[in-house]
Amino acid sequence: MSRSLLFAMTLSLLIVLPAAAANNIGIGAVDMQQVLEQSNLGKRLQEQLRQQFEPKARQFAEDEKEIHALQQAFERDKALMSKDQAAKQEKELMSRIETYQKKVAPLQQELAKVQQIKGREIVAPAREAVNTVAKKKKLSMVVERGLAGMLYLDSTLDITADVIEELNNRTK
Repeated sequence: MSRSLLFAMTLSLLIVLPAAAANNIGIGAVDMQQVLEQSNLGKRLQEQLRQQFEPKARQFAEDEKEIHALQQAFERDKALMSKDQAAKQEKELMSRIETYQKKVAPLQQELAKVQQIKGREIVAPAREAVNTVAKKKKLSMVVERGLAGMLYLDSTLDITADVIEELNNRTK
């Protein structure tokens, strides 16, 4: 970086930062993933998803274990088989995997759709909670803590706990 560019950037910061401080520009940050996971509403929605999809997922987990065991047995015994036997067993195994994937795909699509719907149920109240906390703390801007490019954030700017508390108070 050239010295003149570095000097210009430093000079800009020296001019802008005091002006921002004089205007009481407050900045806060919130970890929305943490809000979604730790708020009462988020936990309630996660539990609903678990109750709805866990029984189906358990069945598929059993099928997956069975296929994995068959794959391991095939790999172990492959050297002892004739080429025809190995090809036949590999074809059966691939067919079984394909059938499994066809059975699982609709469940995965349904889960993604329900997660999106449930996500909407918490996003609006969470945003309202962020707005309320920002107004109480007289913040001019609140950023998402997990934003790409954010390399450092002073922990005193984090309002996540306040947002969770506000969201919990709103959604009892």
